[in-house]
Amino acid sequence: MELEVVWNAGATLGEGPIWYNDHLHWIDIEQELLHIFEPKSEEKQSFTLPGKGGTVVPRASGGLIVAGAYGVALFDPATERFTPLPNPPAETLAGRFNDGKCDPQGRLWVGTMASQDGVPTGSLYRLDHDFQCEIIQNGIGCSNGLTWSHDHTTFYYIDSFKNRIEAYDFDPDSGSIDNLRVVREEPKENEHPIFDGMTIDTEGRLWVARWFGSCVQCIDPVSGKILETIEVPVRKVTACWFGGDDLEDLYITCASVDETEEQLKDQPHAGALFRCRPGAKGIPAVPFAG
Repeated sequence: MELEVVWNAGATLGEGPIWYNDHLHWIDIEQELLHIFEPKSEEKQSFTLPGKGGTVVPRASGGLIVAGAYGVALFDPATERFTPLPNPPAETLAGRFNDGKCDPQGRLWVGTMASQDGVPTGSLYRLDHDFQCEIIQNGIGCSNGLTWSHDHTTFYYIDSFKNRIEAYDFDPDSGSIDNLRVVREEPKENEHPIFDGMTIDTEGRLWVARWFGSCVQCIDPVSGKILETIEVPVRKVTACWFGGDDLEDLYITCASVDETEEQLKDQPHAGALFRCRPGAKGIPAVPFAG
């Protein structure tokens, strides 16, 4: 399958791609940038955030929600107006927000990455339509991929600190989770490929980026088996999302952070936005309903 570079952005830490209204939105965490790509015109826009961001999701009433070291905020690309939200208070956060997405009911789920003396101290939060916030889970090391099954009964989640994909029973009415089981777990050895960003296709298969793994893998959520591997010519692959008119284009982000000069010689497209067509179809992004 052909893998093409659609934006050689030179991102230090590209993350969080999401397709909405014919545009692909994504973040460069370290450079504190929000990127927006429109494939038909090939228009590329970049906006400066007030700190390291980790998440961007669309808002049903217009504009975007962004989350990062500054907490959670509203952002309007048309006016570049940035409006911090009071919940959760940024000063109470352990670490900064990383990956996040909206559940099928339009509530934002977003987690932090933090640890102290090797003990994870971050949390997974749920921001409801009224902007009230609830901690769903504590003891998170590095909150990354998250998605929901098509029947809205299962929540899939990756804490990269644990290097595993988890599944939980999901109650769509209350927005609660329970009954943890592990879909797939791998060693946490030095530079062993790490589970990072994740999305789901119309057949319920998980597509997972592998940090240190130079690939995106399609994983069966029932058996945990790897069904397909898309090789990417960079070591640190961070996230993926389906876009395009038919939602069959898989967009892939990656990073160049902490790579040596010698390593980067072998990765001329580290930090680029990639695209391919793996023969699967994604589901539309759910905007934040608040």
